[in-house]
Amino acid sequence: MIRFSRHILISLSLLCTLPAIAEEAIVIRSQTVLNTQDAIKDLQGLLGDIKSFSADFVQETRTGGDVVLQSINGHMNVAKPGKLRWKTEGVYEQLVVSDGKSIWIFDEDLEQVSIKNMNNHLSETPALLLGGDVSVIENDFIVSQKHTESQFVFILLPKDTSQLFDSLELRFNKLSQQKVLQEMIISDASGQFTDIRFTNSANNPKLNADLFTFEIPKGIDVIDGRQGSY
Repeated sequence: MIRFSRHILISLSLLCTLPAIAEEAIVIRSQTVLNTQDAIKDLQGLLGDIKSFSADFVQETRTGGDVVLQSINGHMNVAKPGKLRWKTEGVYEQLVVSDGKSIWIFDEDLEQVSIKNMNNHLSETPALLLGGDVSVIENDFIVSQKHTESQFVFILLPKDTSQLFDSLELRFNKLSQQKVLQEMIISDASGQFTDIRFTNSANNPKLNADLFTFEIPKGIDVIDGRQGSY
């Protein structure tokens, strides 16, 4: 699970489409919330205003008993359509870059880079909720909301039960002018949680296009799993 937490936002797996689920009451972490079209529209409204995003982050992986298994920090940049730069620092240093077509995962400690085709299904690449096509959210997720006085809170359950995570919680700052994303909580089938808290967040910053390209360093092992044209 330690290795999985490093790749949690860019995990790729097989998508299988399930039929839409009618409006119903569901239970999230012992709290009953309502799945409504309003929740989908509200979330699409918040995400639709984001053309690019940048933030520092602290990512913690915890057990169901709230024991911290791992804590890492870093910086991320996202831009539409489908561009991502995710850099972790310290012991678990790693760089993930996507230009919208390919994704590079560079592990400096392993002197290795893996390259894959970018999968733009939101349920398989949660980070693309900030940089992907938000109009298709309801195709991949059951969406509910349970806002607080200071936050807009949305809970997303993948319709594809084969995904590597069971639920995704997005928390936006209701009190800030930009309504920036403050926190993302991902739970998996083992009962563990990955809590990603964002600081110094900014919606729609001007980002250099070079952030979303990757030049493979000399002497690095390359595992290229891409298929088709790229």
